[in-house]
Amino acid sequence: MSTGAAEYDRQTCTPCRGTGKVISGKGGSPHQVSCPWCGGDGRFHPGRDAQTGEQIRSAPAD
Repeated sequence: MSTGAAEYDRQTCTPCRGTGKVISGKGGSPHQVSCPWCGGDGRFHPGRDAQTGEQIRSAPAD
């Protein structure tokens, strides 16, 4: 039985499945837009904030 580990690729953006595009319903009718989680490149970016499209910066250590 497969655990799914082989299918899971941490380098691929999960929401768009590596395509760089997602379907948005904003505005009433569904349309294709660049993926806010990867910025349209289809790769996983740890710490990326999909709301702003920017990397999350961690606070400096004391």
